Amino acid sequence: MLEKITTDLETSKKLKELGFNDSESEFVYWKGKLHYYHNLPFFEIGKINDLVTCYTLEQIINELPKYLNFKGLCYYFSINYPDSALEYKYENDDMYQSNRTLLFTLINKNNLATTAAKLWIELKEHEII
Repeated sequence: MLEKITTDLETSKKLKELGFNDSESEFVYWKGKLHYYHNLPFFEIGKINDLVTCYTLEQIINELPKYLNFKGLCYYFSINYPDSALEYKYENDDMYQSNRTLLFTLINKNNLATTAAKLWIELKEHEII
């Protein structure tokens, strides 16, 4: 069940590498398996070196900017249901020109936490955030 609500191992490792805020997560990969941090054997925690923090969708969304200024235009963060798309959308008041999604659209119906994390990674790697 945790696999559906938290980031996968590879994405979690990439987040750690890029300096994602891990102070609030309660889920970790230990020895390649997902665990609730407080269920780990307490006598082992001080010896564990291979913990990889993973995150929920809410934690990732809290770290994504609500809007971005890019090339002089303002893009707003949007979650598009039922397509399960996470995107930054350019909103235009011109009734003759439709709203355009110009920055980063990611879709993954299986795991939105991993999808949101990949969006954060894209923004970080492109030095937008």
